[in-house]
Amino acid sequence: MPLSSRRAFLALALAGTASGAAAALGACTPSSTAPPSSSAPPSSGPPAPGPAPSPSAAPALRVTGTVAGGLDTPWSIAFLPGGSALVSERGTGRILHVPAGGGAPREAGRIAVRTDTSEGGLLGLELSPTFAEDATVFAYCTAGSGNRVVALRWDGTALGGERVLVDGIPAGTFHNGGRIKVGPDGLLYIGTGDATRQPNSQDLGSLGGKVLRVALDGSPAPGNPFGTRVYTYGHRNVQGLAWDSGGRLWASELGPDRDDELNLLTPGAQYGWPAVTGARSANGSVPAVHVWPNTADASPSALAIVDDAAYVACLRGERLWRLPLPAPGSPVPTGGTLPGAAEYFRGQYGRLRDVVRAPGRRELWIATNEGTSSRILAVAIP
Repeated sequence: MPLSSRRAFLALALAGTASGAAAALGACTPSSTAPPSSSAPPSSGPPAPGPAPSPSAAPALRVTGTVAGGLDTPWSIAFLPGGSALVSERGTGRILHVPAGGGAPREAGRIAVRTDTSEGGLLGLELSPTFAEDATVFAYCTAGSGNRVVALRWDGTALGGERVLVDGIPAGTFHNGGRIKVGPDGLLYIGTGDATRQPNSQDLGSLGGKVLRVALDGSPAPGNPFGTRVYTYGHRNVQGLAWDSGGRLWASELGPDRDDELNLLTPGAQYGWPAVTGARSANGSVPAVHVWPNTADASPSALAIVDDAAYVACLRGERLWRLPLPAPGSPVPTGGTLPGAAEYFRGQYGRLRDVVRAPGRRELWIATNEGTSSRILAVAIP
């Protein structure tokens, strides 16, 4: 089994509501966050372009409470208008509704998913950019012979009316991708994996090992580089997608036994897998902008960008990374190290699967990946 799939479960106390969170977290969360440690890679990794800034330059992040507890392996959080949220559970296929401000979740819908995969099931969730008019919610799931993206309708209480938008994405026990996000252009972006069949990534006829860009009906988006759904290729297992203030698309990606990556995506580019990983290039591939040479430090899952800093939730690494991104229009550093990277909460909350910004607030919601003891944490951003 790939290292990215190993589970290191950690027994944690659950707090059922946000109002009781402070007492519940007191035993495991310090009242003030210690300064984050530097991200300087081990000597075996690619050389840094220069000395990293002092870790004290990174802001202090603080867990303020448990938004919801008792979840079963949550994978994705999607906020609804008004501040409540939908949360997918990977293995059960349930979509839960979490009240605004936190509280006991209730089942709002269920999708029939395959249960014979370790990394498949019900994965990404995203609201349509026209949700106010069509009440549509998109979901990425493993069903039938592959992975697919479906659309559901929210009636204010429950989800239903499932219809398939994109089908035929390769599925496997591992490397199913699953992150879906609507971009600034109003189109749907889909991160997929190679399904452990490496040739998929370089095969432009396959939807595996790609970032796809589609219209809201699932058809290829106008202007795509190959006239198909494919936007970028040469990926191993895309897990996070987010845009910075300049409209640039970034992706977090799981490496094999080394070289987890943060990539800056451009249309039509290929990103090296399986020929190379990390900050190296082969056959015209684009090197990663930031590399974690040791997957024990990361195994990155979801990605959120706030104030042009990337927040990356990590599985095996059991921590949250903050990576200051180069300003739009400025040169992108080479060598695989972004200066000023810092880590938070190492080993305190177990494996971290999703991270999203709560709308209208200086707050992140983070979903842990701890089986039936999973929860959603609220993290204050200074």
